[in-house]
Amino acid sequence: MDRNRASVLSGDWRWWLVGLGGVLILLGYVLPTFPSRVTAVETRFTDGSELVTAFPVLIAGQHFLQADAPTDAELAALDVTVGDLSGLHAAGYGWLARILGSKEAARHASFVICLLVPLLSGFVLAGAVAASIGRGKMPSGRWVPVAAQLGALSMLGLALAWAHQVDFSTELQAAAGSALAPGVGLWVSLVGGAAMFAGALLLRDTTHRQLTTWWALVLAVAMTAWLLTKVRPYPFLEIWRFVSDGILVTLRIVVTSFGFILLVSLLGGLGRISRNPIIYGVASLYVEIIRGIPLLVQLLFIWFALPQVFDMIGALLLSISPDLQQQAQVMIDLRLNPFTAAVLGLTVCYGAYGSEIFRAGISSIHSGQMEAARSLGMSYVQAMRYIVLPQAVRVILPPVGNEFVALLKDSSLVSVLAVSDLTRRGREYMARTFLSFDTWIMVALCYLVLTLFSSRVVEFIESKMAFE
Repeated sequence: MDRNRASVLSGDWRWWLVGLGGVLILLGYVLPTFPSRVTAVETRFTDGSELVTAFPVLIAGQHFLQADAPTDAELAALDVTVGDLSGLHAAGYGWLARILGSKEAARHASFVICLLVPLLSGFVLAGAVAASIGRGKMPSGRWVPVAAQLGALSMLGLALAWAHQVDFSTELQAAAGSALAPGVGLWVSLVGGAAMFAGALLLRDTTHRQLTTWWALVLAVAMTAWLLTKVRPYPFLEIWRFVSDGILVTLRIVVTSFGFILLVSLLGGLGRISRNPIIYGVASLYVEIIRGIPLLVQLLFIWFALPQVFDMIGALLLSISPDLQQQAQVMIDLRLNPFTAAVLGLTVCYGAYGSEIFRAGISSIHSGQMEAARSLGMSYVQAMRYIVLPQAVRVILPPVGNEFVALLKDSSLVSVLAVSDLTRRGREYMARTFLSFDTWIMVALCYLVLTLFSSRVVEFIESKMAFE
């Protein structure tokens, strides 16, 4: 054994603790993790109605069924049927294999994720420590935050995996009693996750990196929304099912609008620095007028008043010449659908603000850059494309990213145009059920996840494009 290998084997015990934690997780998944499961539940309500539900793989949806009681009735009792598992079927690996091989794998995706996170964390950290020992040195300091985060996620995932066994229902847990107690494999894996986390905490003095990042906030908010749908499925799960399609509409509007906004902003920014008085005047007039009108007013104008403008243009064409009747009729019949009107309104408004961002970014590049490019024989367009704009992108990226986040939030205003976005779907559910607090809590959490995730992506792009 060489000297480096011997020094590592007798080296920092804290890394040994992290590696041992990973091994314990892998070992725990071989032992019985959940030796019993709910196979059927008979739900009885105070009005005398009964509902019997069977669960061939894993219990799911029971909490929502017992919370969604018939009108003027409450939950009376639960009769739980528990089945025992043996051998590898009761281990973590057995649970994963059985669910992934069933037709209900998509329905139990959250349970699979909760089981996979600790398993993958154990593989990664045990493998990292073992590989470092093989190279004759302990892992570098960049592994310390990874170990802390994976250790915490492992413990959380195991706890949530057990909560899935009772479908997050305290009533079901009370009815089942000790029959659904977790097996020794879960406790071994929990000790392994705790060992990884503790070892990482003790290794903080070996790195200048933070143990957590702002990505953890995104995960925390998303986890809060998900737990609401599990712990209180009625009404939060029902709200999520109702408004989830609105999230896709919101993202579609935002992404489409942002593409057009970048184009309008570039043209407006170039117009604001143009030496041509006409181009400069048109660009400046557009920026000053649009920035002085609220976005909501612009959206209402496009939806309600713009059709009248089209009618006036059609009437004007008819008054000019009868030969223009076909073109005039096209203008009279022209109407924008809600999606197009929303994209147009957001593009016009944010394009004005983006024009000033592009103007400031281009103006921040020293004029000598343009002069040097022109002296090399480049045209104005070539110099702007290959020399000035690539440098300006680094300057304008932070404010443009902030504009995207603001656009994501302001897209809620398009609900006034009958667009079925996230906000409008929330309003429709509230009008139907009068559950104002619950509805807007879920809608706010959805927006918060989208904006926090977008902010983190922008920060990541900024870090990759930052000047040395």
